[in-house]
Amino acid sequence: MTELIRKVTSRWCETGIIDAADEDIYIYGLDLLIYTILNITVIIGSAVMVGKVSESIALLSVILPLQSFGGGYHAKTHLRCFLIMYVGWWGVIFFLSVITSTAAIVMACLAVPFVFWLAPVAHENVTMSDMQRLKMRRLSRIVVVLGTLVGFCFLFGVYSHIGIAMASGLGVSALSMSLAYVRNTFVMEAEK
Repeated sequence: MTELIRKVTSRWCETGIIDAADEDIYIYGLDLLIYTILNITVIIGSAVMVGKVSESIALLSVILPLQSFGGGYHAKTHLRCFLIMYVGWWGVIFFLSVITSTAAIVMACLAVPFVFWLAPVAHENVTMSDMQRLKMRRLSRIVVVLGTLVGFCFLFGVYSHIGIAMASGLGVSALSMSLAYVRNTFVMEAEK
């Protein structure tokens, strides 16, 4: 896959579509885009098989933007990332039937301050200016507040499973950010 992406971006450089100086950025972006699409496709395909499409879409609608803007735990390879996401998806889908609306409210209410406090979580492969960090912080906060409000709207009615899935996504995202923060803290301490 990497070789194919390199050939595509190399061709774009040759034809003047992109500058050669930006080729690495496009390689990274295409790589991330392709693997994200593959992950989502497998999860939605699995959701179709188990009859949990709406719950899975609700879950992903919260997790994907929060992971993009707020960061979180990053696996070292695409395969590990996929496995963590896929096993996590199965875990949430399995437990959705036992999560009550009250538990979902508590989960969402706990997630909001964690996202406000932690996002965006630093990662050694992602450098950000202070302005970019501020923008990502704002976007993370908007997503977590909107996700909470929309999730709460669904919680009490026929579509409570959607609200529970969204609250679960908020909880998973906050947990991912917390794990990344703890990992970063220990890595920094170990380097001292």
